[in-house]
Amino acid sequence: MTSRAQIAANLDDFAFQKKNFGGFLMNKRAKNSHALWTRNSDKGVTELALIATRDYGDDNIYDVAAFTLDGTVPDAVLAELRPLAEALSDSANLREHGYTYSDLSPWDGGGTTWISKRPEFRALGRPEQGVYVIPIQRLAGEEQPRWLAWVRENGQLHIAIVYKP
Repeated sequence: MTSRAQIAANLDDFAFQKKNFGGFLMNKRAKNSHALWTRNSDKGVTELALIATRDYGDDNIYDVAAFTLDGTVPDAVLAELRPLAEALSDSANLREHGYTYSDLSPWDGGGTTWISKRPEFRALGRPEQGVYVIPIQRLAGEEQPRWLAWVRENGQLHIAIVYKP
């Protein structure tokens, strides 16, 4: 069974990052993610807890996931978040909010991507208590997201989903 520690150790290897975060333009996403990962010590891998999922029939699946940096989200918090995420998935149209998190990038968009202008799902989280919520878009053929790599640099949290541990 894959562990958080194993995935974190694998992220030190550029080949592993290339497999997960490759991308176009000479693997630029993997190179940038690897550089961010290796130059920081405040980093890790955690498990995602899916709290809502939608399939709109467009070859994508849209999930809402909660996570903490240091372990699992408490069951009581998940019980509170699930109905909120379900309701918001319908009223705010989760399809318009899903983001791929395909390389280490600011969890809130950092003001540089469109996701930064769509805070509704992130607002369900409780960052002050260490609980974060994100809307995810994935291809219909991919496994459910389970693992999340994170790095904190200069106070900014960067995250990426690891589909191939």
